[in-house]
Amino acid sequence: MPYLVHAIAHNSDEQAFEELFRIYYPALLSYTASLLKDSYVAEEICGDVLFNLWQNRKTLPTIKNLSHYLYISAKHAAISYTRSRGYKESQKNTALGDVGETLAYELGNHELKLINKETLQEINTAINELPDRCRLIFKLIKEDGLKYAEVAQLLEISVKTVENQMSIAVKKLSAILDRVLKGYKRSVS
Repeated sequence: MPYLVHAIAHNSDEQAFEELFRIYYPALLSYTASLLKDSYVAEEICGDVLFNLWQNRKTLPTIKNLSHYLYISAKHAAISYTRSRGYKESQKNTALGDVGETLAYELGNHELKLINKETLQEINTAINELPDRCRLIFKLIKEDGLKYAEVAQLLEISVKTVENQMSIAVKKLSAILDRVLKGYKRSVS
C-alpha cells in the first residue's frame, strides 16, 4: 500500500487513487451503511470521504494507518450527517444489526491453492453466519488489517469485547476447517 500512497501524494497518480478507492470503498460502504441504515446516504458519505482524501493527497504520507484514518473519517461524517438531519442521540448510536452486504474473506493465492472452491465457500458461509457485530469485527481485523485497539475505538467498545468476538469467530471457523480437513484426510487415504 505504501507505493499507492507515494504515487498519489507525490505524483497525483489517478490510477493509483482508483486502485486505493477499489480497495477501501466496499469496506467503508459496509461499515457506514451499518451505522446509518441507509445505503444511499452511506454511498455519498464514502464517496465524500475518499474525495476529500484525494483533495488532501499531499498530506497522505503523514497518515500512519490509512485504514483507521478512513474508518474514523467515515464515522465522523456519518455522525455529522445524522446531526445535520436532526436525528435523536439514540439514532446516531445504532446497533450493528444490519452490516449490509455479505462479507467475503479473501485469501491470498498461495492459500487458495491449498483450499478448494467448496471449502472456501464453506468458510465464507461461516463468516456470513457469524453474529453481526462478530462478523464486522472479524472483517475489520482480518480483511482490513486494523488492530484490536483500533477496532475498539472505532466501534466504541472495549478491547476485551473485540478479543471475545474474535475468539468466537476463530472457534467457529476452526471447527469448520477441522471438519473439512478430516474429510480431506479420509478422501486421500
